[in-house]
Amino acid sequence: MKLGVAARVVAGGNWYIQQYNDYLRARNVEAERDMIQQIMTRPPRIRGWSWSASGANRCGRERQFNYLGMPKKRLDERTMNIFANGDYMHIRHQAFGLIAGYITAVEVPVALPEYNLLGTMDGLLSNGRGLELKSINTRGYSEIATFGAKQDHIMQMHSYMLAGELDAFHVIYEDKDKQLLKEIVIHRDEKIIKSVREELEQLIEATNERRLLPMLQACRNGEGPIRWCDYGPICEEARWPTSGSKPVIRATSSSAAS
Repeated sequence: MKLGVAARVVAGGNWYIQQYNDYLRARNVEAERDMIQQIMTRPPRIRGWSWSASGANRCGRERQFNYLGMPKKRLDERTMNIFANGDYMHIRHQAFGLIAGYITAVEVPVALPEYNLLGTMDGLLSNGRGLELKSINTRGYSEIATFGAKQDHIMQMHSYMLAGELDAFHVIYEDKDKQLLKEIVIHRDEKIIKSVREELEQLIEATNERRLLPMLQACRNGEGPIRWCDYGPICEEARWPTSGSKPVIRATSSSAAS
């Protein structure tokens, strides 16, 4: 069985969606205004010299570029608008949930210092589980409705579970074309936790050695992730910076396991 197949199984039904819909039927727009203001004035996240939990299961070379602050390609307006739409989808869900009480905290920081791992969870739920919110197009929504949560998202949530000592997450997919919601519960799987650790250990080892991980073969062929990667234009010719870089100097696999 492939990694994460069991975690993709849809479980947990509509615990979140039922409460979201209950709030929709009796919205308090004035409370939403005040809550959104609170959310929007939260302190900015500290991101420097760390591995982001949201990068789990992504190309290791890409994660190193991000760690080193390498220049990203300029986004087109359509892509920027997609990101902005996702930002405000998050704020809407967070505001509704905080007002109704089924969300207890939003933009919750987690950290695992021995791996230099940092992350910000979309929320904590009143049932003690984490919350992850995803805006997705109709084609992607159809895929997750059939096959379950995406592997990248499963790994991301397990990174949060590792750093935040949680046992489960509710991931909410919203079809931005048709305004449909799909709720999937991801339970902690120690095999996936192990995979998250191994991925981080590989990043730490290579970065301590000031060595970039190999470029993906698909990307060398002009296919796969390079078509949307922020670092596509520099990837093939990139070299480790000669100045201004800082190795991780954190736990190795042997010390992390002890």
